[in-house]
Order: sequence, then C-alpha cells, then structure tokens
Amino acid sequence: MLFVESKSLDHVVERATRTSLLESLQEQGFMPLIRSARLHLYEVALMGGEHTRDMERALATQAETEAGAPYVRGDLFCVEDYAHFLLFGNAAGEGVRAGIIYEGETPEPLEKLDAFCRNIRTALETARVGGVNVGNGSEATAAASAAPLTLDWKMRAASVSDSFQRFAAMESATATGARGEMVEGWLRTSGMLEDSQARAFLRRLSEAHKEDRTLTLQAGEESVPNTLLNRLAEVGLLKREILVSCRKAGRALFRLPSPDAFSILSGSNAICSECGAAIADEKAEEVTVPTSLTATLLQDGAWLATHLRSIISKLGVPEKQIVARPMTSGGDGEVRLMANVCGEAFLFLLNDGNWTTAQARRALDEYANIESAHLVLIATGKIQEDARQRLREHARRRTQGGRELELLLIEGLDSVAAELQTAFERVTAKSISEELWELDTSLGFSAGQLIATRFRLLHRPDALRNVAASAAASMSGSLHEF
Repeated sequence: MLFVESKSLDHVVERATRTSLLESLQEQGFMPLIRSARLHLYEVALMGGEHTRDMERALATQAETEAGAPYVRGDLFCVEDYAHFLLFGNAAGEGVRAGIIYEGETPEPLEKLDAFCRNIRTALETARVGGVNVGNGSEATAAASAAPLTLDWKMRAASVSDSFQRFAAMESATATGARGEMVEGWLRTSGMLEDSQARAFLRRLSEAHKEDRTLTLQAGEESVPNTLLNRLAEVGLLKREILVSCRKAGRALFRLPSPDAFSILSGSNAICSECGAAIADEKAEEVTVPTSLTATLLQDGAWLATHLRSIISKLGVPEKQIVARPMTSGGDGEVRLMANVCGEAFLFLLNDGNWTTAQARRALDEYANIESAHLVLIATGKIQEDARQRLREHARRRTQGGRELELLLIEGLDSVAAELQTAFERVTAKSISEELWELDTSLGFSAGQLIATRFRLLHRPDALRNVAASAAASMSGSLHEF
C-alpha cells in the first residue's frame, strides 16, 4: 500500500526559473523524470544532443505564448523504494508543493521529505539568482530576487472523509480509553481465534464457566490437543486453576490460582465448610477457566473486529484511522468498523457466523445511517444467496442514482487480507492520480498510474519480465530494443 505526504511553500516560482530549479536539483542528485524524458526525446529527434537545450527553450516559448500554459508544471523524482514529486501550481498565484510517495516499509519517510524540501529551498535560491542574470529585470527586481527566502514549508493535513469523522465522533471517550489499554493484548491474541477449533473450545469453556461448571485439563474430554491448550494459555486466553471440592458432598468449594497456593492452604488448619474435614483431605484437581480477555473478545464478535483491525493495520492504515463499534441494532456477534484510507471511508460490517437476509437488511439500515463509498461485509461462515442478492441490488440502485458504491462480500477469513489489499491499492492509486494530475499533460498519460505501476513492478520482478517478454513478442525488434 502506498502513502502520500506533502508540504507546501507559499511562494510562486516564475516560469523562467523553473528549468533552472530542476537543473539545480539534478546537480544535488535528484533526477527529474519528465524533463529527462523530454531531453532524450529531443536528442532522438535531432539525431544528436548538440541542440537539445535550444529545442527545449523554443518549445517552452511556444507553449507559453501560444497555449498560455506553463511548459514546466513540475516533475517526478524516483529514488530507490520511494518517489518525490514537485508541483509549481496550475493556477496563477499558487505556491510550490513537494511530496513523497512511499510504502509502509519505507524508513523515516517524513525525514526524507524534509530533506527534499531543504534541497528545493537551496535549488530555489540558486534558480532565483540565476534567473536575474539571464533576465531583463530592473535593479529593484534583481534585489528582490536575490533576497533570501523567509517562508517556511507547511505540512498538508491528511484527508479525512466526513463519514469517518461522523463515525469516529460517535465513539465515547470511555470506549476509546478502554480500547487503548487493551488493544495490544487484543492484537496479540485475536489471531488465535481464526482457528475455528480454538474458537469453539473457548465458547464451550466460557459457557461452562457461566454455568459454574468446569472442564478439566484432560484434553480427551474436549477433543482439544494439548498443544492448542498450551498456546491458548500462553497468549492469555485461558488459565489453569486448582478446583477444591468436598469429597463427601461433591460440591465445589473454591478455586486457587496454583498448586503452591493449595499447598499453603493445606498446611494450615483450614477445614471444609460442608463436611468439616481438613482441606488437605478434600479433592483437588487442575481445571481451565477463561480469562477476562477471552470474555471480551468473544462478546458481540469483538474478536472479529480486533482481528480485522490487525489486518488493516498490517496493510499500512494508521491505528488512529480505524474505529470499531458494535452494531446499534444489537445483532448477536455483529460488529461495524470504519477505516479512513487516503480520504475515503471503508465501512466494514462483520458477523461471527452467517449473513442471513434479515441480517443483510439490518446491515443496509446501518449503512444508511453512515454512508460511505466502500461497503465490506465479512462473515466467518457463509453469505446466504438471498442476502447476497439484496446487497447487490442496493449497490446497483445506488450506482444508478449517481452515488458510487463499491461492495465487497467476503466469506471466511483466509481471503480478507488479499481482498482488502487490492481494494486499498485501487484507492491509493486514485489518490496519487488526484495528487499528480497536473503532470499528466507533461507526460501524455497519468502520472499517478505511472508511479503506482512502478511500485507494483518493483515488488513483482516476474510481472516485469512477463510484461517485457509480451512486448518483445509483439514487436519485430529485440528485447534490448524494447
């Protein structure tokens, strides 16, 4: 998943100095992609590089006098596993905008953006002074141009959809605080609940605990492997205790946290409240009981929301851009969650079980109260066909009404990460295209698609080879020529 951060500088860069600025950046190690491609094109057209700068100046003058459009609108700078962009503003009076496009694994992206902005500042100073020498301005203009810049770069605020802001505002401060304290444990343990066997056992254990029944640690009684019991205990979803029962009456007396605690109690003069015998003579057995974390995760499908939060976080969405709440209609095991991805809201409706027609109707009622361009339904079981058809019909009517809606229906948890990664990549590619649209005219195609494809192919060398092989097969020339 790609991310975009940018800063703005309230300073207008004159058209005459933009090329000089790009040249200065190139001297600092930032190769301008668009200008380099243009110069290479001119070199090919002239069958040599002797007059490429003359052609550049001639075409720039023609574009700016006849079309009234700036010849240099900005540029792209590809650096290792990230890319920078520089935009000079499409309208009169607009300042400079600089940014970085990066992946979640890119180290210190904001520091890289700060360094790029400092380089732009240096290049801008150089270009302004150089622009005076080649221009025909007055001494006053020269003095103004030579004066140092005193403006500061300003960080552009991240885009947040209105739907997400309304959804987040519904969450109480108490719930937010409780989530902050428990989220670390949730993210560590909720992945265990993907295992249907573990989830079923914990439910039986919780029900038995509520009914004051106990399950011994003899795994054969519950058909649960010892390895699974040990893993559940390690992550804090169950704990082992010593249950002391009256041998004569058969009633449970109390639980102790460990055998050591029972040994201490046995060495005292404590007696059974039922029969009066010494505690040391009563029945003691090791049992399993669910922890409070288990009860929290299983209640109202909270484990499912927590697991989804973990998946979304791993895809790169910041934790503060994810909010979860139970369904307002009180559906058993149903949860709703919203994530803000590049300014677009994804509404997730989750069900620990099957989605029925009645539940789909309730889900649409929830959606009507929130509204977002992306609706995702996730079930640990199945989505019934009638429910599926009802949801698709709603999406079709909404689209016909001129309101965009992407509907994703996901059964099971195995494909959630892949489905969401694809959806998030579409949104981020759209966001990058909207950020870089001013460069489309200079390139002749979408600058956003260029950058998004570049990142995708960098991580898929097989795909890059397949593209090259396909192109080579369709041409009479060699792969080297391609």
